[in-house]
Amino acid sequence: MSATPPALTPEISGPPAGFEPLRAWLEWLGLRFDPFGPLDAASDPRLGEYLVGHGAFARTWGDWASWVFAPPGGGKTALRVRTSQACWVGQETNHPFPIPYIPPFLSWGHASPSLDEHLAALARAGAVALFLALAHRPHWLFRLDDEARRSVRAVLDWNLPGPLGGYLDRCRRSKNLEPLRATLDPTFVLPDPPDEATLLRWCGVLDAAPAGEPRPAPAARWNSLCGLLLDTLGFRSVYVLLDGLDAAPETIADAQAMADCLGSLMELVGDWAGQRVFVKGFLPIEAQSPLEERFAPVFANTHTATICWTPALLAEVIRRRVYVASEGAFGSLDAIASPGLRDVETILAKAVLPLPREVLVLTRRVLEEHVGRQGSQGRIQEEDVDAAIQWYSAHTPPIILESGNLEARSQA
Repeated sequence: MSATPPALTPEISGPPAGFEPLRAWLEWLGLRFDPFGPLDAASDPRLGEYLVGHGAFARTWGDWASWVFAPPGGGKTALRVRTSQACWVGQETNHPFPIPYIPPFLSWGHASPSLDEHLAALARAGAVALFLALAHRPHWLFRLDDEARRSVRAVLDWNLPGPLGGYLDRCRRSKNLEPLRATLDPTFVLPDPPDEATLLRWCGVLDAAPAGEPRPAPAARWNSLCGLLLDTLGFRSVYVLLDGLDAAPETIADAQAMADCLGSLMELVGDWAGQRVFVKGFLPIEAQSPLEERFAPVFANTHTATICWTPALLAEVIRRRVYVASEGAFGSLDAIASPGLRDVETILAKAVLPLPREVLVLTRRVLEEHVGRQGSQGRIQEEDVDAAIQWYSAHTPPIILESGNLEARSQA
């Protein structure tokens, strides 16, 4: 049997010199990068390319408050990114405006934020999303009158994490938006960015807008942002996409601390819904019972879902990453496996806890087993899969998979 995969990347005759073995092998196979390496979804700039359809999205999407629960590695951040992307359909503002909100525990220095701390952090997150959205859709700014442009400039000056002029200078130097996206939000994806001339014009128009008044209190900054989005720019609604509670040491192992963190914010969920601002939480499964008990009136009038993964969906998680990493050349590990090994993804999906992160861990281990056994050439063998599954069985993490209600459900 030939060691070279058939017609995948004919221009590559062997692993490039100087590469570490795994990366060299992936290059030789025709994968342009390691799609199974980044396990932290929030830091993966390609996450938007990997998204797999899931029924929980139907309960999340819509002008209502909603809550999605899943264990660590269960797809919460991926669903949050998918919700954001669904908001960016078309070139106009006749859709919701998404604000990804990951509570900034590090800057707070504690896990029980006041309402002002939440509102200041929300205003900052919203300003980042607005700045990136305007940069990708400069015609939204061009058609505004002087007063509206002044409002845009004020909201950005008050809330961006750094001086507006510094970001615009970076835009002018790079003449593209990738440095801004990488700095402010690597998961932000909008298709069809402007050409260089339009981007430079956008920088000039925004830079020329008069500076606003001194920065007001957090509540006023948040209200100004919402007014700008809904009334001036004409977005249908605002989605506050809450995520990251199980990624912070302050709350990761303490469901009650998660509830305490959200206490002041939860009191506003109902009022905000009446103002077309809808909170959508992507939360750890262990927080579900404490939150529903403590904030019963809030959950009585919202949609709630639990993310559940089947082997078929988990197999698709692997296939999608293979497809993206091979730039569409193939969409299954079967293409780079020995002829006697078939439906590799399903084999792996049935061997793990039913969570996307766990199937990624196991798939990465298959690759490592192969490189450790055969080096940076050859196809995936049955021995690689068997050894990886044995390793995973000995290292399966103790993850809570449910919290009293495994099935997704909806409450009107």
